Amino acid sequence: MIRYVAKEDINKVLSMMEQVREAFPGYQEAEFLEALYKAIDCKEALLEEKEGRLAGMLTFSYQEKELTFLAVMPEFRKQGVGKRLIKRMAECFEDGEVVHVITFREGDRKGMAARYCYHSCGFVDDEELVVFDYPCQKMVLKVEHVKG
Repeated sequence: MIRYVAKEDINKVLSMMEQVREAFPGYQEAEFLEALYKAIDCKEALLEEKEGRLAGMLTFSYQEKELTFLAVMPEFRKQGVGKRLIKRMAECFEDGEVVHVITFREGDRKGMAARYCYHSCGFVDDEELVVFDYPCQKMVLKVEHVKG
């Protein structure tokens, strides 16, 4: 089940971050929490639960039109969790809007799964960037809702 993140979910989210933090260069818990509380207040944080457990979480920004964070628990990877969260996020935007994400560059082993997921959801490569002194790639998605 995909739903908005609530403040009662914070401990589950922090527990997830302990398991996935190596995939997020520059991760700082205090900054993450501050951003998460803001995302919860603005209805910009989604999670998927499976069997009553947190499977994955995504945060985004309506104003910046940006997918700001996506993580899937290791035991739920390769089961479509990330794709479902991205699809649900895209429903929050209008047809024709362009949403972006900053992720790993092609060839970076840490980002292979993330890049595959983003590409399979329709994101395409855009400019290369450096974030937190780490080489990154901007990817963009033109939102197109299926009619019918």
